[in-house]
Amino acid sequence: MNKKYIFIGGGVLVVAIIGFIIMAILNLGSLIKLAVEEVGPKLTQSEVKLDSADISFLSGSGELDGLLVGNPKGYSAPNAIKVGNIRMTVDKGSLTTDRIIIREIVILAPEITYEKKGKTDNFKALIANVNKAIASEKKQEKSNDSGSKEEAGSQKKVQIDNLIIKNGKVNLAGGLLKTFGDKGMGINLPDIHLKDIGKKKDTTPAQAFALVLNEMTKGIGSSVGNVAKTLQDTLKKGLESGGGAVDNVTKGIKSLFGGDE
Repeated sequence: MNKKYIFIGGGVLVVAIIGFIIMAILNLGSLIKLAVEEVGPKLTQSEVKLDSADISFLSGSGELDGLLVGNPKGYSAPNAIKVGNIRMTVDKGSLTTDRIIIREIVILAPEITYEKKGKTDNFKALIANVNKAIASEKKQEKSNDSGSKEEAGSQKKVQIDNLIIKNGKVNLAGGLLKTFGDKGMGINLPDIHLKDIGKKKDTTPAQAFALVLNEMTKGIGSSVGNVAKTLQDTLKKGLESGGGAVDNVTKGIKSLFGGDE
């Protein structure tokens, strides 16, 4: 073959590769959005939406906007989590490895809707659904024969050095909202800072998500419990004839800690 055509062919190949890389960079956000909306519902068994993702492959930083995690079936409120903005920084060198290293995720001002149902709640239901998905993954890996072990172990692992949840608010729903009224809206969620998720132990994205949900549930229970106690004390001190109202709040407190709603 003429060397001239070899050089031309090689040049076209290089240009094509560069074009694919640019396309990947430009479409990384839409790929993340697609992944979130396809994989998310399989984990939570609820609606998951993401308005947009703007991630730079070159800098390894970016933002996700408009994340929504719906409630599982059987709960009256449509959503469990709404987040306006998530900022993240990724070790770009890890994107081509089996372990994606996320240096920092900052979840800003999440709006949490907390709803009790008997002795469980919407967050416990979400966690149970995610854990089922994790168990299913593990079962599938074990059932694969030795010839497909490589495929079974090929799922990306994730390491999150710092995960910060700031300025969150909790809104009560269902029976709890009826009990606490206006006091059940806009309750402050304590800031959460988790470190070194998946650093010492292989962790899938689903396992990391379950861990975060667990921590959020602890914060929610603490925040709502404090509001309930304050409201109960206020009613006891200020309402001599408010026995019924005090009883309602007392029932609400019991429901928070495992009693029937």
